[in-house]
Amino acid sequence: MANETTQTTLTELVYGEWISPFIQSYAGNYQNPSQFLAKWNPTNGSSTVSVPKWVSDQGTADDTGTAVATAYNATEGTDLSNTELETTDSTFSIAEYGLMREVTDSVIESAQSAESVLSFIIPDGASILMAAANDDVCALFASLTGQSGATTVNLSVADVDDALYDLAERGALGELVGILDHQQVRDFSDALQATGTSMAVYAGSADRQMGTAFDKNQGRNIEGYTFDYKGVPFFRNGLCDTATSGADVVGAIFTRGDIESQRATACLGQASLREFRVATERNESKRSTEVIMTMRWGCGITHNDMGQELLSDAP
Repeated sequence: MANETTQTTLTELVYGEWISPFIQSYAGNYQNPSQFLAKWNPTNGSSTVSVPKWVSDQGTADDTGTAVATAYNATEGTDLSNTELETTDSTFSIAEYGLMREVTDSVIESAQSAESVLSFIIPDGASILMAAANDDVCALFASLTGQSGATTVNLSVADVDDALYDLAERGALGELVGILDHQQVRDFSDALQATGTSMAVYAGSADRQMGTAFDKNQGRNIEGYTFDYKGVPFFRNGLCDTATSGADVVGAIFTRGDIESQRATACLGQASLREFRVATERNESKRSTEVIMTMRWGCGITHNDMGQELLSDAP
């Protein structure tokens, strides 16, 4: 039989496809490490932040006492010499970040789920700008003076231990946090599993000494928390920089600055002159509305001794 009435003959009346009102999200980077930075509050409008610290008159934490061995020995009846009290500082700059989405009236009037589009723009913009900020934090890791690991070599248990020991020997105080590239998480996890035989024999001892506890989802959470090792929480991130012409990736372990009692020894700092701000501007001639999202924020190393770079082979 011919001349049937079909979807093809009634294309103007039949939907070509069904569109779900629920829009799935894209895969984004984990939201760290900016939450572990000390927050400084510039009140004079300057875009350069200075974080002062005392100059030590007792040497370094691991100088075997050389600085104080005889320097402060006193002799009865003899004047003491004056010792100057000094400060130094670390500085970093605040930069501007911005993103604009221009939405036409036709989208609002004709989109199958205009509400979903509009409700997505602002939180997505905030997430994008914070990803850019977190990328700048990760870029600081390569500037830390202390380094553990080696170029084109997988991250090992010994590398992480070396970083923890170096930090302790330099006098790092308080709680630490580790930020690792995805490949470093793979390598370190593989290294722990490779020691499984000895860990099985000495399970109780290994558990107490290493204090290892893995997230059951392997870091598939908003913060990217992946595991604890020797009392240090480690987070994964795809924003960690490469080094050695792309042959390596760079992570870090550093003292946390988000704990108020540790601000004096925080490795990294952040400051803001403009929190995330949203503004709109109407362009009537184009029948569209601009959604403008900006912030002024910056980060920097404030206490270099309190952090350790982790260098290892890239994927």
